[in-house]
Amino acid sequence: MARFAHLALLAVALALPGIALAGEPFVPSWIKNDPAAKTVAIEIVADWNQVERFRRDNIRTDIIDFNGYWGGNLTIVVPADWSVKIEFINGSSSFRHSLMVTRVYAQSEMPVKLTAKDAIWGVYTDPPEGIKINERRQLNFVAQQAGSYFLACARQTHLMDGHWIGFEVRESIEQAVAIIDETKFPQEQPPGHP
Repeated sequence: MARFAHLALLAVALALPGIALAGEPFVPSWIKNDPAAKTVAIEIVADWNQVERFRRDNIRTDIIDFNGYWGGNLTIVVPADWSVKIEFINGSSSFRHSLMVTRVYAQSEMPVKLTAKDAIWGVYTDPPEGIKINERRQLNFVAQQAGSYFLACARQTHLMDGHWIGFEVRESIEQAVAIIDETKFPQEQPPGHP
């Protein structure tokens, strides 16, 4: 029975663009690949899910997110040596936020805040402590080295509070994708941006 249910979900996921099973790579609406040019454009919104949480529960939670994901429950995977263009938008109604490519941190070693020197390939929004509400910044870089990284908010305590998602650079993949880790996504929270 469980196998049938999994196959049924897979059929639905394949039939409906933007729907993906946990752990299955998919291309959400906010990732635009151009394999011929070896480029990917990614739109990332800080506190994207803030409005949805208020609508559903009429309360403010402590969760701060990127496109509705946080604490590693989503990883963006891009091909090595591709040009990456990230349009970063601070969608918060309350706080400054930033975006930085940084190394992977264990929870016990996360710094209180990140600085420009923590940025991999020099990729961070300026100022690192966050852009104003509704501001935008564009980050342009080449995914130079295969490996695992974080896309994190450098603002004080935000990394420690889970304001990060995974970012991975892989050899031998044909396009950028996203992968959801359901084990890090509480059931009571609304889904991220499709």
